[in-house]
Amino acid sequence: MNDKDNDKINEKSKKIKLIIAEDNKEFNNILKQILESNDEIEVIGSCYSDEQELQMIEKLHPEIVITDLVRNGKKSGLEIIKKCKEKSNIPKFLVITAGGDDEIDCDIIDGLIKKPIINYEIIVDQLLILKKQIMQETLRISNDNDTMVHVGNIFNDFSKKFWNNKKRKFEKIIKNL
Repeated sequence: MNDKDNDKINEKSKKIKLIIAEDNKEFNNILKQILESNDEIEVIGSCYSDEQELQMIEKLHPEIVITDLVRNGKKSGLEIIKKCKEKSNIPKFLVITAGGDDEIDCDIIDGLIKKPIINYEIIVDQLLILKKQIMQETLRISNDNDTMVHVGNIFNDFSKKFWNNKKRKFEKIIKNL
């Protein structure tokens, strides 16, 4: 592996860039506060409508979109995901919904969390899983052991930093809510 490949891997292992698309403004703000408190996450956008979500995805190119299936009384979240997946496998979509299982098409969503959320750490766990998938897909990891070990080490470093920062800041935010 050459230096150029190492630079690509290191660049991709930085902060998780995401947008939050949630019409419940209070929940949207809580999510944003929790996620922004972690040094490994960058919330690059937050929106409340379908139109805003599509514009932000197109303009900001997030790695992950946290979205709901039902917004403003319409089941439009799934349509947005389908539309985006026709173009590319990125962004990944983490769906947080109170919707029933009949509304969920598990073949096109990348992660699912059901409301109500009792422990917000599950969101961060899912984001880490999706970030790892993105890294693997972007790098098109071969069976070459050196590449696998290198990417694994980078992800482990990313994960350690993430968890160390997350624990302190998450507790502080919860106390302030």
